[in-house]
Amino acid sequence: MRMTRYGSGGPPLVFVHGLACDGSDWDAQVASFAARTTVVVCELPGHGSSPATPAECTIEAYGAALARGLRLPGPAILVGHSMGCRVVVEACRVEPTVVSGLVLIDGSR
Repeated sequence: MRMTRYGSGGPPLVFVHGLACDGSDWDAQVASFAARTTVVVCELPGHGSSPATPAECTIEAYGAALARGLRLPGPAILVGHSMGCRVVVEACRVEPTVVSGLVLIDGSR
């Protein structure tokens, strides 16, 4: 998983895109928040510039990779859009200590 970090401070905000999207979907949010806090934009395996094998392209694998990649100054607020909602919920399930909150935008059941 490609994770790009901007800014500094807390609480960290971590943005996860939806299916068939990429990290550029969050450009406006990066521009708005990076001057005030740490912002991390994830590019899920198999999307954008993040290569993957089919085995890496499951919600469980995405959530585990996200949880492993969160090496931030304190627990993060995870923001997911569409399929990204399932990914951030899975990351929270796998490693709840690295998550302080979830924002779910236009997710599915």
